[in-house]
Amino acid sequence: MTTIYLDSISEGLFISIFSIMIVFVILGVIAFTIHLMQYLYKKPIIIPEIKKVYKKPFELSDIKDDDMLVAGLVASIDYYEETKENIRILSIKEIH
Repeated sequence: MTTIYLDSISEGLFISIFSIMIVFVILGVIAFTIHLMQYLYKKPIIIPEIKKVYKKPFELSDIKDDDMLVAGLVASIDYYEETKENIRILSIKEIH
């Protein structure tokens, strides 16, 4: 009776391992086809054109009043004290 029991366990193990292998092979085939579909149905990437905006350089004539001049000087001195680098003011905007 022991032989019959061992035979049925070995047959069950063989069937289980074979079934698991079939499942993994099918999953591998599905993963491979999905991976291939990425290359077959690849959408072209459209890169929008970047418009070059040329601003006129900031000049002293762009300063409208004394407050704007003081704000630029204070901001540049504060930045220099923090970074110890030379700076150049590119623009000043008035905030209401």
